[in-house]
Amino acid sequence: MNIASLNRWQAAAIHLALSALIAATAFGLIIALWYPGAYFEAMGGRNLLIILVSVDVCIGPLLTLVVFNPAKKELRRDLAIIAAFQVAALSYGAWITFGARPVFTVFARDHFDVVAASELDAADLALAPPEFLGLSLTGPRVVGVRMPEDVDERNAVIFATATGKDLQNFPRYFVPYSELSGEVKKSAKPLNSLLKKHPEAIDAIRAAAVEAGRPESLLLYVPLRARLHAMTAVLDARDFHVITLAPIDPY
Repeated sequence: MNIASLNRWQAAAIHLALSALIAATAFGLIIALWYPGAYFEAMGGRNLLIILVSVDVCIGPLLTLVVFNPAKKELRRDLAIIAAFQVAALSYGAWITFGARPVFTVFARDHFDVVAASELDAADLALAPPEFLGLSLTGPRVVGVRMPEDVDERNAVIFATATGKDLQNFPRYFVPYSELSGEVKKSAKPLNSLLKKHPEAIDAIRAAAVEAGRPESLLLYVPLRARLHAMTAVLDARDFHVITLAPIDPY
């Protein structure tokens, strides 16, 4: 296509279509790999998406609309600068989104906490048991955590809460989720019991049962806390496996 044959509106429309296609592909991969299911909403992915779309999809075509003039000798240079700006913005946004991705869903005490990669210090992660050293690239791993028995370590964890860190931010105390089945059993409640607090959630509960492929009578729930929202972790009543997240505030 000869860009000299286009007017500024046609050029901006083509730029918008290409930008939207690239952004949609990138965001689709990000959501599918890093923020599966309800984790996207729970971790504030919608806000990140809005910012990235505003910068990458809208501003680029608008700049093209402003600078496009087939008679300009510097037109190709100007368009290349705009494209470079968009690539940089998309790359930066993807990097921020990558760091904010959920890597662990941690059962602690009586609920789950979702921990993002950016919430784990490298020094703390280096002290984790070998099976918990790697950070997932395909959604969070479900693990458990125990308060240390050593008094000094316990006090250190308690003191760290003043700096914004809690037990789930210390991978050295992670344990396999299956080791906490007794604690999970004590905390889990029948999924249907949520209707007493949230009768409006009946459709979400039924949807969770359909997604789980099990009757509601075989489903339990435990509260889940994430960056922006509290949600409901739906469990299999037989082995307490986390089946899905339901967009229901359990509190």
